[in-house]
Amino acid sequence: MKKFSNYFFTFVLLLSFWSISSNVKAATVNSHTEGINYLIGINALTSSADTTASVTRAQFASFITKSLKLEKESPVTFSDVAINDPAYIDIRKAVEAGIVTGYTNGTFKPNDPISRVHMAVMLNRMLAYKDIQATTTALPFKDNAAILPEYQEAVAVGAHYDIIQGKQGFFLPHNHATVAQAATFVVRTMKVIDPDLKVSEVKPTEKPAPQPTPPATTGKYVVKEVQHGQLITRASYPTLTAARAAMASPNEVVTVNNKIIEMKSGFAVTNKYIAYRSETINDQLAVAENTELEFLSSDGVNAKVRLSGQLGTVSLNDLTLIPFSLAKGRAYYANVNGELVHYLYKHSANQFYASYTIGKAPSFMQPGQKYYSWNGMHFTGNGTSQEAYNYYQFLPARTQTNYTAAELDEYIMKQLRSLDANGGIWVNGVQRQDIAQRSKLIGLGSTLKEIEQRYQINALLILSLAQHESAYGMSKHAQELNNLFGLYVYDTNPLNKKFDSIKANIDELVNKFLQPNYLTPTGPYANGGVVGSKAVGFNMKYASDPFWGAKIAGHYYRADKTMGFKDANQPYTIGFTTSAVPIRTVATLYNNTPLFTHKRAGMPVAITSDNIADWYEILSDQYHSSRAYVPKANVRIVPTTK
Repeated sequence: MKKFSNYFFTFVLLLSFWSISSNVKAATVNSHTEGINYLIGINALTSSADTTASVTRAQFASFITKSLKLEKESPVTFSDVAINDPAYIDIRKAVEAGIVTGYTNGTFKPNDPISRVHMAVMLNRMLAYKDIQATTTALPFKDNAAILPEYQEAVAVGAHYDIIQGKQGFFLPHNHATVAQAATFVVRTMKVIDPDLKVSEVKPTEKPAPQPTPPATTGKYVVKEVQHGQLITRASYPTLTAARAAMASPNEVVTVNNKIIEMKSGFAVTNKYIAYRSETINDQLAVAENTELEFLSSDGVNAKVRLSGQLGTVSLNDLTLIPFSLAKGRAYYANVNGELVHYLYKHSANQFYASYTIGKAPSFMQPGQKYYSWNGMHFTGNGTSQEAYNYYQFLPARTQTNYTAAELDEYIMKQLRSLDANGGIWVNGVQRQDIAQRSKLIGLGSTLKEIEQRYQINALLILSLAQHESAYGMSKHAQELNNLFGLYVYDTNPLNKKFDSIKANIDELVNKFLQPNYLTPTGPYANGGVVGSKAVGFNMKYASDPFWGAKIAGHYYRADKTMGFKDANQPYTIGFTTSAVPIRTVATLYNNTPLFTHKRAGMPVAITSDNIADWYEILSDQYHSSRAYVPKANVRIVPTTK
């Protein structure tokens, strides 16, 4: 037995009392009913709350404050929590108790979701606040490797007290917790604090019998038509069904309080950072603010949307629906001097705000034309619909670059001097100069090649990731903490871990993140061993920016271009599996156990030879010292641009 200490890192987790949809959900989430009833009973949750939604930091702070009956308020205030915010007082009380903290910039991001592992730490702080002594147990989860060392004791304590149980043997530390899961965690924690705690069943409030009403001639559902860039009111209706039936033109929409909730043709844009469950892969995806989504349908409360093929349901409160005929702009792709440039549009400001180069433009793209894509692989525009895959974006990480350590070092210095010659680089509003003397990328070539040989991860891919994540080695985390990759820098927990060296930082990236979680096919976040997109690859779980993988590919392309296209001129062939196919160590189906089996179709493979009848020789996503094999019938070669 040992006393809880407060050495657990400071991380931000402030969560707010939140009342959501109109249907009672407590009875529908059977496994979490007790926790939901508990929170309803202490007025931390309403019976109408959507318990399937991701719990926010502000919500969880309210759960903690009301559960512990905290009374004293901290004098600390946050710039993004107004005094009239329902969570304002609960947050201040939780801060005073030492259970939650804010960001160093004075913000707190109350609407951001919280991960399961960060919730575990907060629950342990609740136990510490009540002077409950902690006992740990061996971590019992199949994905223990995904739990970072700094969090393992907190999770182990939760597991010992049966607060944390996992699902099918997995803890899934970085998944966002739902309101229902949070409720269960909280009530289990409170039962450790008070073993005699009793939770009463919450009975639904009886509603008065409906009274007949006269036929309505008007209603809140207003049909409007887009004319000359404006919405012109046509008629109003008492129900969405009636309004939808009255929509005669493709340019008509249905609004409630001037917000579009239904349309025949258009797209959706996220109003904030969101997380939704992909029905396509049955997993949760984080999506950045201002992301354009395919709009499929609406029920007036939620919209069915799709991002890079990932089908899901998102609250209309988190979206802006924009008819194509009303859009003032849209993200698009273009062929600019033979290169594929992606132009990004900020809909809240009605202006293009950024662009980046991904690689060479596909041959079908004509200069001066705009092309659109929902996934960065299938493009429409100029009267054509074509498919193209950026080579670097879908190049498996197990490949090797053709460049030597010396060539990588020479390229790094050339890039840094170029940045200096152009006035330096801006990092979070601060101009950084003398980059060729100060960058943490200097002299990294031999380390990258050593990592490539030891761990079978492409050296130039790691360098491209480092350039993107660290602003060419000039970010604050890189300069002060030797952290090129933003490791442990989550929105919900900015742990300022300092690494002894850049090499130690790269080792941690490989051994704690990429190797166990993203590359190994059985890893909790394995969706293909490429930087990819929200359709496939690291980008699905590593970053909320849907174009993170494409931007890293752009760094790789520029490096390869600068050094003479050695990688593009000696390419691997890229294919995608067409089924959940076993990968084998020998080219036969008989008398051998598969090395591993991909969990679904659509996984990228790097083909190294097609000389064996019916089989491709490929590189294994799983760490493996020799080649692997897959039936040709289970792989589709895709058109790549390099």
